[in-house]
Amino acid sequence: MKLQSIRVLLICSVFIFLGSSLRAQFVYERPGMIDFIKNIPPDISEYTKQALCYKNARNIAAMTLGTGLLIYYDDRLLDVSNNIREQVGWSKQLDWYMEHIGDGYLQLYVSSSLIGYGFYKKDNRALQSASQIFESVFASGVLVQLFKHVTGRESPFVATTPTGRWRPFPNQVDYHNHVPNYDAFPSGHVSTITAMVVVLSENYPEHTFIKPLGCLAIALNGLGMMNTGVHWMSDYPLGIALGYGLAKIAVKKGRVSKDNKNNNVFSMFPSINHCGNVGFSINYTL
Repeated sequence: MKLQSIRVLLICSVFIFLGSSLRAQFVYERPGMIDFIKNIPPDISEYTKQALCYKNARNIAAMTLGTGLLIYYDDRLLDVSNNIREQVGWSKQLDWYMEHIGDGYLQLYVSSSLIGYGFYKKDNRALQSASQIFESVFASGVLVQLFKHVTGRESPFVATTPTGRWRPFPNQVDYHNHVPNYDAFPSGHVSTITAMVVVLSENYPEHTFIKPLGCLAIALNGLGMMNTGVHWMSDYPLGIALGYGLAKIAVKKGRVSKDNKNNNVFSMFPSINHCGNVGFSINYTL
């Protein structure tokens, strides 16, 4: 199937998906055109605070330990991934498609479809979802690039050691002249697809297929990048954590629970006090 046909099919699928959505559980505000840009610095600040919070220490320790174990077995895990491809018999072209699930184009097409539908149907949920995808993808991208420029890990296809050499704080001229020698850790592709899946699953909970389908997409993306030699498996945990955390922060903006929205009302009703006097009670809940 040609790439152009896949793009058209994807856009049509998004419109069908939106058309079959139930009424939202939240009241969504219409986002400003550059809200997703303005929200990036506070999102990163909030994510950093949450990551350094004591209550998250156990999660950070578990992810660090898990990443360390994966680094130790990275070369063997690459062999397992390649063996799976050979046994199943899929082509290198399929690996290429799997790798590009998280390259940003899919997220752009989905977001553009959400924007088109949102304006056509005056659907603020769709518009907010598009804005939040952009917001979380760009915010996670900033942190991913920061980590890449700090860690300087080799990609598998240029590795000079069994699990890839690490060159912390690489010379920036060398980095930009030989990017694959330094930019493996963490995976920006996995971070990007994770962010989109979280935003859609949070804003469209009635579509229960989003989470399992999203997990499958993340897994296929990771497998494809291992088969093409772009990433090690140990590049994924931090990438997933960045995309997930920043998307969870993004979806909290621009929406109010219908219960809370309905509570923010002025109400007046008749009442009788203990002396038998008739009057009115006034209530306003913030």
